[in-house]
Amino acid sequence: MSMHQPINASSDTSASSPHPVVLRFAELYPQQLYRYRMHGDRKQQEDRLDHVDLSRTPLNEQILGSSNWHKELRQAVRLASLQNINQQVEGLRAAKRHKEADRCLIEGPRDPWRKSKFGPLREFIITANREWFVPSEAESRFVGTDAEKATARQLLIQEREAQFQARAIEWLRSRFGDQVLHARADRDETTFHIHGVIAPWTEKHTTRSGTQRLLQPSSHPLLKDYEKAQDDIGEFFTSLGLARGERQAAARRKAKEEKKTDPSVIIPGRKKHVPAHVWRANEEVRLAREKAKIEAETKKLEAEQKRAERLQRDTKDQRKALNAANRRAEAREAEANEVIEIATHAATGSLIPAHGDRLAVAPRLPKESRERERLERLLTAPGASARKLLIHLGGAYRAFRLGAARKAENDVAARLAAVAQKETALEKLRAKMIAALPSNLRSHFIADTQIEKREVEEATKALKGKSKNGDQRSR
Repeated sequence: MSMHQPINASSDTSASSPHPVVLRFAELYPQQLYRYRMHGDRKQQEDRLDHVDLSRTPLNEQILGSSNWHKELRQAVRLASLQNINQQVEGLRAAKRHKEADRCLIEGPRDPWRKSKFGPLREFIITANREWFVPSEAESRFVGTDAEKATARQLLIQEREAQFQARAIEWLRSRFGDQVLHARADRDETTFHIHGVIAPWTEKHTTRSGTQRLLQPSSHPLLKDYEKAQDDIGEFFTSLGLARGERQAAARRKAKEEKKTDPSVIIPGRKKHVPAHVWRANEEVRLAREKAKIEAETKKLEAEQKRAERLQRDTKDQRKALNAANRRAEAREAEANEVIEIATHAATGSLIPAHGDRLAVAPRLPKESRERERLERLLTAPGASARKLLIHLGGAYRAFRLGAARKAENDVAARLAAVAQKETALEKLRAKMIAALPSNLRSHFIADTQIEKREVEEATKALKGKSKNGDQRSR
């Protein structure tokens, strides 16, 4: 993995024209090279390669060093450790310091570098602002159809990458020679860049220690003086229209001098270069935190979405229930209006009893009136409640009619009984009168009263017939 965040030179350099060339160094121990190689081979976890376009990884290429450079470095370190202890023991024995020589042999070979906090190797990155590598699609230099413009733009990108790569190789070879263990051109990250490792070997000779081969960054002037390296590479890349980056150290020194006479001057902060392994550890922590934060936010959003969907379903169900309740209320209101209308018309005589315990529209309503049409539709297709009312009204009218018929029948029966009683009394009176008359007058009396007797019988028969007909109508 790289010592830096995904390459985007515009975030670290001045946006002035011409674009600045970017050079970064970071300390590295030999035993940390496996991380560098894993990043170069893109064998890390996917969440640590989110800034890498893996479809372009095959375009990356090694431009300096051998294919076994890391093994050669381990062998060189091992060989230097053995040669250094041999030289030191020989020098001590030549100086007749045998105890020290024996102690060196007991301690064994040591790493061929001075102990430091971050290591003797130097990981480097050389790049420039992304806008220099990838020109805008709207630039006037691209003419023709959209396809032709895209082709011309892609050719320009490839040309600039090739120019930058050739210039970077020339600078590395001319300044560090075979000290450059490895360098590769990465084209699958945000900005094209050259990434590599420098092993600053040097030799020192003393009488006591002999010739010592060491990894010592301070032995190289460009690794010892970071500002000098920035000046040198800035001047080297001027042929490509690039320039040195912002002189931050000089700006700080100037601010410090000015602050002596003007306390209000603010000294710019020093941009600290984080060692590769430290940056990687911090980056892993940062990515883990971001991943946890994203997962938490995703879960929160999913919960909120489920809650919104549940509320939406509940609202939809409530709306359906409300609509159904409204329809039921409207239906009940319509039925109630039909019931009231039937009762009103029945009370005012617009609806009268008909055959079969049914109601009919009264003849008094005009045939083509709206009221008659409304009542006829209502009688033809009444609602449930209206139908029940019509049935009850028909039953009530029938009961009323049956009650009236029974009352009339009882009245006729009572009258017939009275007539029969009077007829009996008259017969008795007639018999007594006939018995009291002389025999010569009896026949005349019987003949004279026979007419009244027949009239009484006919009246009685007619009354009985009327009573029978009325009973049949009531049935």
